[in-house]
Amino acid sequence: MGKKGKTSTFIVVLIVIFLIALIVFIGFFIFYKMNNNNHTSSSGSGSKLENPMNAIVLENTKYGTVNQTAVLEKGVLNFNESYINYLFSALGTSYLHKSTLGYGNPKIEMVMGDETWNSELGNVLKIQKSPSDDPDIRVKMSKEEAVRALLSSNIKQYMKDDVSNGKIQIEMIAGKIELYSKGYLDMYKGLTGKDPDV
Repeated sequence: MGKKGKTSTFIVVLIVIFLIALIVFIGFFIFYKMNNNNHTSSSGSGSKLENPMNAIVLENTKYGTVNQTAVLEKGVLNFNESYINYLFSALGTSYLHKSTLGYGNPKIEMVMGDETWNSELGNVLKIQKSPSDDPDIRVKMSKEEAVRALLSSNIKQYMKDDVSNGKIQIEMIAGKIELYSKGYLDMYKGLTGKDPDV
């Protein structure tokens, strides 16, 4: 093989190595982005959600003792969309995504006594204090129980326990195919350990 042949082979090998490195880099970048998105908040801001009860607990703590009654009362009184956002995250909205079959974004309605909140999970989680026109699922719980969940040391486990003992009720409204295509069946199984009765 002449000098020209060796040079051509060297260039081909160099190009192949470069392409392999590029593919590995792109693959790593995509994996990192997907993994990072799964661990960010459901609000889509990319930052970790802060528990909305932290400030209330702090202002009702004296000499290391928390006034539990005052915290619960103020938590219920100050209830707003940041509470709903945090609760949805604990319920497992990271399982949810836009339907792969054209059904659109996940829509959840949360009924808390005399208040109804609705949310649509697109690029960001949109939350409004009003009933939903066409919810996929309906979650029912009291505001007091929601605040207790926010105050618990492990909110995800607290929510799972509340679902299993009936303090939180989840009503599947959309059809099974639509629920499956948006990730609700995985979310439900994550909360209960079993498939929903749809």
